[in-house]
Amino acid sequence: MNMQAMTEEQALQRLLDADALPERTVLLERFGVAVKLRGLTGKQVYGIRERCTERREKRGQTTERLDEEQFNTALIGAATVSPNWGDAKLLAKYNASGAEEVIKRLLLAGELSALGDVVLDLSGFNTELQDIKN
Repeated sequence: MNMQAMTEEQALQRLLDADALPERTVLLERFGVAVKLRGLTGKQVYGIRERCTERREKRGQTTERLDEEQFNTALIGAATVSPNWGDAKLLAKYNASGAEEVIKRLLLAGELSALGDVVLDLSGFNTELQDIKN
């Protein structure tokens, strides 16, 4: 369908029908395990970013620093459909208190970064928008 010719009603219907978030399955080659990830909403991503941002006040100036490891770990934890990082067996093996701690202890730094990038891609980051010419 020509996007310029779409009526307001058709556009509204497409938005109403857009319930599902995009999903993608990637392989963690080191383990031979497939990880199914789902995109996150803007509210979820910004909530995670807020939680992972450290603020320090020094001489009246506030500086902010994003803890990238914590951010990627939290993104992966929130976006993973399977496997269940919070499974009792994984928690026991890695002596972890939660899914994010299992992710942090199990995955290498590059794996955390790569999976975090996939989650952000699924969540609409790195998306280019096309201009519609009149």
